[in-house]
Amino acid sequence: MGSSLQAEKGGLEVVAEKGESATASTNERDIPWTPEAEKRLVRKIDLCLIPMLWVMNLLSWMDRANLGNANIAGLTQDLSLTSHQYSTAVGAFYYGTILWSPIANLIVARTRPSIYLPAIMGLWGILTAATSMVNSYPVLVVTRVLLGMLESGLTPAVIYLLSCWYLPSETGKRSALFLTSALIGGIFSGLIAGGLMATLDGAHGLRGWRWLFIAEGAITIVMAAVAAWILPDFPGTSKRLSSEEKDIAVQRLARIGTTTQGDASEKLTIATTVVTALKDWKTYAVACGTATSSGAMTLIYFFPILVKGLGYTDPIMAQYMTAPIWAVAFVLTVAAGFAADRIPQHRGLVVAGGAALASAMAIITCFVHDFKARYVLLCIMSSGSWINYSQILSYMADMFGSVHPQVRAFSIGCITTAAQAGMIYGPYFFPAENAPKHLLGFGMVSVVAALCACFYVGIYFGWRYQCRRRSDSS
Repeated sequence: MGSSLQAEKGGLEVVAEKGESATASTNERDIPWTPEAEKRLVRKIDLCLIPMLWVMNLLSWMDRANLGNANIAGLTQDLSLTSHQYSTAVGAFYYGTILWSPIANLIVARTRPSIYLPAIMGLWGILTAATSMVNSYPVLVVTRVLLGMLESGLTPAVIYLLSCWYLPSETGKRSALFLTSALIGGIFSGLIAGGLMATLDGAHGLRGWRWLFIAEGAITIVMAAVAAWILPDFPGTSKRLSSEEKDIAVQRLARIGTTTQGDASEKLTIATTVVTALKDWKTYAVACGTATSSGAMTLIYFFPILVKGLGYTDPIMAQYMTAPIWAVAFVLTVAAGFAADRIPQHRGLVVAGGAALASAMAIITCFVHDFKARYVLLCIMSSGSWINYSQILSYMADMFGSVHPQVRAFSIGCITTAAQAGMIYGPYFFPAENAPKHLLGFGMVSVVAALCACFYVGIYFGWRYQCRRRSDSS
C-alpha cells in the first residue's frame, strides 16, 4: 500500500464513527497495491468524473445566474418588476432547493448517479429554455422554484461523490476545480449575454434576454445526453473500473475509515438514516456556517448591477466588466484549493480565512468612494467568498467520510438546504434604491461573512477535539 494512506491516517485524524460507519465489505479481496497503481487509478477517476461534473456545474450556474444578466437586458421592464419582486424571483430559486435537497441526495445514495444526475440536468435545461416564454411575475417565480428543485440535486451529489471516491488530501483541489466551473460560468454568462444583446435583441420579435434563456437551455439539454454516457457510479459498482481497480478504490478509503456506496454491510431504513444524521452535532454546526457563507455568496447575482453602479452605465459594457471579477476569483480559488490539500488537517482554517477576507473587503468598500478602487475590492471580496465556499465542499466530504453512506448523503443534503436558506435572505441586501454605493448590501455581506468565519473556527476546533477523543478511546 502506498504511503499516502498512512499520511491520511496521521494527518487528518480520521476515525470511523462508532455506531454509524459501515465496515469494508468482506467480499472485497484484501490486496496490496503500489503507489503507481493508485496514481493510475486516481487519474482514471479524475478523467471519468471531474470533467463531466465540471461541465454540469458550469451549465447549472449559468442557468441560475442568467437572471442577473436578463435583469439589465430588459426583463424587469418587460415584466414590470419592482426591485422587491426581482429579489423575490432570485430567492425563489432557493425555495425550490430547500424543498428537495435532502431528498435528492438520498435518491443519489440509493440509486445510480449516472442515470439520476443526467435526468435532472435534462429537465432543468428544458425549464431554462421555457423561461424565455415567461410574461408575468407569478410565472417567473414558479419557474424559478421548479428550477431550484431540479438543480438542488447537483451540488450535494457532487460533495457525496467526492467523499466516495477521494482521500481527504485529494478533495480540496478537486472541489476548487469543480467550483471553477461556476466562475467560468460567470465569465461566459456575461460575455454570452452581451453578445446576444448585441446581435439577437429583437430577432424574430424576441428580446435579447429571451434568447439568453433559449440558448443556455438548449446547451444544457445536449450536455445532459453526454453526461448519461460518461458519468460513473460508485467505486464498488462502477462499470468503468476493472475488478482490481474497484478493490483499490474501495480499500484505500476504507483503511482510513471512509465508507463508500457499495461497501456498506447493510442498507439503512430512511427513518434510521434521518435520525442518525440529525443526532450528529456536525450536521447543525456546518449547516449554520454554510447558511452564513451562502448569504455572502448572493453577491454574485448583483455583479451586473454593482458594476453598472460603478460608472459602466452602458448595459453591454456592464455585462462585459463582470468577467474580470470571475476571472480573479478563478485564479485565487484554484490556488487556495491546492494549498489546502497540503494541510488537510487545517482545512477549517482555510474556510474561515476565505470568509474573513470577504468580510474585510466588504467593510473597506463601505468607506471607499473611488469607483476603480471599489471595483478592485469587489474582485477580492468575491474571491474570498469563492475560496470559502469551495473549501466548505471539501471540508464536508472530509468530516462525514466515516459515517454510513446514506447518513452522509442525508447530512450533506441537510447542510446544502441550509446553504440555500442563506441564498434566500441574501438577495435583499442590494435594493435598487441604495445604488450606487449599496452601503447596506456591503455592510450585510461583511456581517454574514464574519459570522461564517467564526462558525468555522469553532467547527475546526470542535472536530479536532472529537477526533482526538475517539482516537484516545480506541
